[in-house]
Amino acid sequence: MALALLLGAWAFAGLGAGSTCVETAHEIPEGWQKLREAPDARQHMRMSFALRQPDPERLYASLNHNTRLSAHEIRALRTPAEGHVDGVLRWLASSGISDAKSEKDWVHVRTTVGEAEKLLNMKMHRYSFEGQPPILRTTEYFIPDTLSESIRFAHPIANFMTPTHDVASSRVLPADESIRRRSLPPCDLIVTPGCITKQYSLYYRAPKGKSPSRFAVAGFLDQFANYADTDEFLRRTSPKLADKGYNFSVALINGGQNPQDRAKAGPEANLDIEYALAMGYPTDVTYYSTGGRGVKLDDSGHAIPEEMSDNEPYLEMVEYMLDMPDDELPHVLTMSYADDEFSVPRPYAERVCDLFGMLAARGMSVLVASGDGGARGGRNASCRSNDGTHRETTVATFPGTCPWVTAVGATTNTDDPPQGALFSTGGFSQWFKRERWQDEAVDGYVKELKGHLDGFYNPKMRAIPDISAVGTQFLTVVSGRDVILDGTSASAPVFAAMIALVNDARLRQGKPSLGWLNKRLYSPEVRRVLYDIQGGVSKPCPFSGGKSAGWPATRGWDAITGLGTPGKFDDFLRVLMEDY
Repeated sequence: MALALLLGAWAFAGLGAGSTCVETAHEIPEGWQKLREAPDARQHMRMSFALRQPDPERLYASLNHNTRLSAHEIRALRTPAEGHVDGVLRWLASSGISDAKSEKDWVHVRTTVGEAEKLLNMKMHRYSFEGQPPILRTTEYFIPDTLSESIRFAHPIANFMTPTHDVASSRVLPADESIRRRSLPPCDLIVTPGCITKQYSLYYRAPKGKSPSRFAVAGFLDQFANYADTDEFLRRTSPKLADKGYNFSVALINGGQNPQDRAKAGPEANLDIEYALAMGYPTDVTYYSTGGRGVKLDDSGHAIPEEMSDNEPYLEMVEYMLDMPDDELPHVLTMSYADDEFSVPRPYAERVCDLFGMLAARGMSVLVASGDGGARGGRNASCRSNDGTHRETTVATFPGTCPWVTAVGATTNTDDPPQGALFSTGGFSQWFKRERWQDEAVDGYVKELKGHLDGFYNPKMRAIPDISAVGTQFLTVVSGRDVILDGTSASAPVFAAMIALVNDARLRQGKPSLGWLNKRLYSPEVRRVLYDIQGGVSKPCPFSGGKSAGWPATRGWDAITGLGTPGKFDDFLRVLMEDY
């Protein structure tokens, strides 16, 4: 109680008593443009304050010691310290903000642009990304010093994220090239489920009965998976599964939709779900469609201006899943969305990473595509930092750089032996330190580089990818047409399906799900059953002075394929059935 009163009294002092700059964007990320027209100060807007979580070290210790936490224990980790919520609400009330409410570790506010600017000593402007509809953002804002231990950041007012689905290339097969009426071509031309089965000797035979393994596929940004396309894909590539009526279910988050008009089928969504089903049978596959684009309604049912929408994909989905009961929470989540790490506000990245860690602590394996820009990140960036220095640097992607998720790179299907795919993104984080379980593997790679790319990365930081799988020339069915896709969004669901199958075997034997994978993947036991990819170089950064270079594949871990790919699935399954 004393802490609550003290925080409240300090908060009334407002910015005049001293303020803390929470976020500063020295320059906006590539692709964004500041528009001339100023926003109307009377325009209504919403924003949220993320409150600090009280005991992150307990979460990290739980993960590193492979100790599971219950939903109740996770709720306790998310509950702000006593008095912090009241302190923030008192500050808002003293500043004339009456429409504010607390929800878990957030305080949500409805106000006007003018009031928000005064509250946070900021100036908002209208910005557009590559000609898209404008949004309101600021490049700097402040909170009272007395609340710096209560508030982590405000959202989404300084968030210039533009996550993309990790598809490197796609092409629609013309009618005269369609394979619909002829046998499937060899695997060195087009990848199908049968090709992947042969490549990894993936001949898993599940016992009879419903699978206990729950396998989630993340869907964002108006990407919708289509039942008719999936049925056709399975009939042609996995007819035994089609005969069983095997398909996916859908869960809707934050106004997510599930239109089944084939014209609205998303190539990326279909790629993810078709291969999750074909490779992950008999697991229970669910497509989580998370809203974010299109018209949103405020609490009164009125449309929110488009420029105030917050089209970031992660928070809504992760928080939804954290609220799920233990007997419904997915055991595996595959996600094919990423952004250049330095385009993601650091406080936001750290909060989302902690939330992924909470999912992992509850027994979920989170697998994310590493990106499709090689050493240039997820958007083929110019490889210049946006901290005001324009420093030349290689670019890694978020959320792959979060240590509690497993970043999946890609290999080719046309080379024998396989090589790292040109587009496969890897590199070193700017935000997250390297954990001890990665030290030996990554230190070995740095030595192998022999000075290559020195000065363009920090070797002491978290390195990605962790693992790879084939990711080129994937046959998909989209809107009734044959489409060929490349990308880490192809490799991620393939590897995730293998983890879902391992969980199927473990759960049927009364063992817990695998949960957080990384420390286990880097163990000697698992590394012995992986296939080491030693060929290929990733797409280079365009550095000055003719220094352009990508990440080479080498013996052991490398920044294009990680630890390599699974070898024979039976060996992979056997070692992951052990508890250590």
